[in-house]
Amino acid sequence: MIYAESLESVTPSESIAPMPPRRPIDFSVAHWWRRVPGQQWPRQAEVLAAIDPTLSPLFQQSRPLAEVHRLDLALFVVFEEVALRVSGALVRRAPTQDALSFAAQQTLDEAQHYEVFLARSNQARALSGLAPGGIDPAILAPPLRRFVEHCYEVADRGDFVEGLTLTNLLLEGMAYPLYAYEERYWQPIDPYLARLVRFAFVDETRHVTYGAQLVSRLLFDDHAARDRVAKTCRQARVALREAFQYYIRVFVGLFDAVARQHRDVFADAELAPGRRIADTPYAEQVQHILHAIDSEHRRLLARAGLDLAL
Repeated sequence: MIYAESLESVTPSESIAPMPPRRPIDFSVAHWWRRVPGQQWPRQAEVLAAIDPTLSPLFQQSRPLAEVHRLDLALFVVFEEVALRVSGALVRRAPTQDALSFAAQQTLDEAQHYEVFLARSNQARALSGLAPGGIDPAILAPPLRRFVEHCYEVADRGDFVEGLTLTNLLLEGMAYPLYAYEERYWQPIDPYLARLVRFAFVDETRHVTYGAQLVSRLLFDDHAARDRVAKTCRQARVALREAFQYYIRVFVGLFDAVARQHRDVFADAELAPGRRIADTPYAEQVQHILHAIDSEHRRLLARAGLDLAL
């Protein structure tokens, strides 16, 4: 995991490391502005400027590859829009200065993620002769749609801790372990997208780490509130895990099929460091990813003091 002292210390090419011992986090805007827009973003822009953003001709030659590429980008756009809308709504509901600063910081991060993934999605759509935008809301499976609507309801009614828990510790907490896999998969055919995923991973790691510590602090002296949030978390976790199981089975199946259809391109693509997708049966890929999500998510909830949600 990462802290304010080392925003780019996480390497998605490696398995997510266990969380280090708790250390104080500087939630101030001054610290964030110095570390992220002042240092992290310029470095990332420099890296992206050195990568050719042109999409490979193979996306025009292979309809299955183009479709799974557009579908994956559409899901990134939808997830980032949800995180942006909820974090933005929570800004005005923040109960403390630290919470206010954190929500504002996250909102700007999510706005950047939404814009870059939407731009890449539009580029992919244009290559296939499709109009920009037009992200089909049907991409949200019913369990995920219900969860998203619940997040909006919680944010609208002003429950900051519950909204932060649902968005950061559940939605992002389950999603961000997938980023390492996504980066490794797209690296051979769309290195530009692979770097966008890597950069989003850095930010999401900060969001879930900071969010967990902030939730722990806000609930520290209020056992009744902690029990209530843990109960909500437990119920939502079951529904959200169902949604993630669905998406993982569908997307891994599509990724696996495309990778095997284009073995020359994806020959060295890895499921995990030293473990190639081409050498790993579909069922084992699904099991590996679900295990990574469950393991990391348990550590995250424990860090937030929401062990009762497990």
